[in-house]
Amino acid sequence: MGLGIAALALASSSGARAEPHEAEPARLSDLTDELQRIQIRMAQGDKTAYPEQLKQLRAMGAAIAAAKPETWKKRGEVDSLVIYVLSGGAIGDVGPLLKSDALLESERPLARGALAYITNHEADAVEAFAKIDLDELDARLAGQVAFARSVLETKRDPKTAISLLDWARLVAPGTLVEEAALRREIAVVAESGDAPRVAMLTRQYATRYPDSLYAEDFFRELARLIARYGLADEPANYLLLSGAAAELPADSRRAFLLNIAKAAVVNGRFDAASAAANEALKSARPGSPAADRARLYLDAGRILSDGYDAAASDLGGLSASELDRSDAGLLASVRSVAAQLRTPPSPGAVEGQSDASSKVKPEGSALTIVKAEEALKRTAGFAEGAAP
Repeated sequence: MGLGIAALALASSSGARAEPHEAEPARLSDLTDELQRIQIRMAQGDKTAYPEQLKQLRAMGAAIAAAKPETWKKRGEVDSLVIYVLSGGAIGDVGPLLKSDALLESERPLARGALAYITNHEADAVEAFAKIDLDELDARLAGQVAFARSVLETKRDPKTAISLLDWARLVAPGTLVEEAALRREIAVVAESGDAPRVAMLTRQYATRYPDSLYAEDFFRELARLIARYGLADEPANYLLLSGAAAELPADSRRAFLLNIAKAAVVNGRFDAASAAANEALKSARPGSPAADRARLYLDAGRILSDGYDAAASDLGGLSASELDRSDAGLLASVRSVAAQLRTPPSPGAVEGQSDASSKVKPEGSALTIVKAEEALKRTAGFAEGAAP
């Protein structure tokens, strides 16, 4: 037992005399792995992840600045440098490195393509990325490069852009890359007018990323696209699009339906507006702001039908003070149109109104209100039994 105690004492004594080792600097590839873990949390809705991403990017920038020249002869470290750039890292200090011959020769087109892409030199980015075989890239990088290439191809070749987004989603499941690729692909497909595919992709997004930090803004923009391109004009397509959001939390789904209804009113698509507003109203608490909004959008279309009297009466029961500024303006516009439908203007008043409107250029929220009024007026012929 005495020897054991002596040995233990010796070990303790030796440890006390040991010189501390200088900590190894963090490898950029390790910092990149952590960055991507943070980004997954962003896609899952962790609000603390966004500031952590900014902090991690700063740490990566410092690691790049302190890296030894031999670092850039390793493919994994150059890949991490490209991920840093494509993730929004500051490029002021790394631009010269990305352009230099200090990088592994086989990685230079990739690095220069990323720099050209992030600095909006599209032609240079397309040329550089054309030399890259996506199948040869590391999985943690391939999705981001495919996404970048899809952005470059969207105007030139939308079908190729969509294929690249599909590929990005395939190689980066569960990541912020897949989440962003879904959002972008839905927007591209919406412009093509393919409502069933928009609904299919939207269902995937709503199922996989309902809590993403970007979901609220995405569904607001999607509602605008649905109305702009008339994707919900056909009842069957409306049901597909409405059902696609079924996996969202109740409040989020109701907000989506209300945004569809409002955008549809502004674009003069009253069947879609009525369908969305009706559905939102069913799940809204009576007297709540959501219920008031639904009633407003529903009444906007009903004043142009045989439901005019009920709609006009209901509009009178809505309070502008309970609506936001935009909806309060829309309420005033709808009430004005409702009054005009039952009070034919004199020829002189019509001429004067036309002259005045030609001199005034509405802006901002006023422009939204005017667009809504114009949309309502486009179908005012219904009140007289004429075709719109």
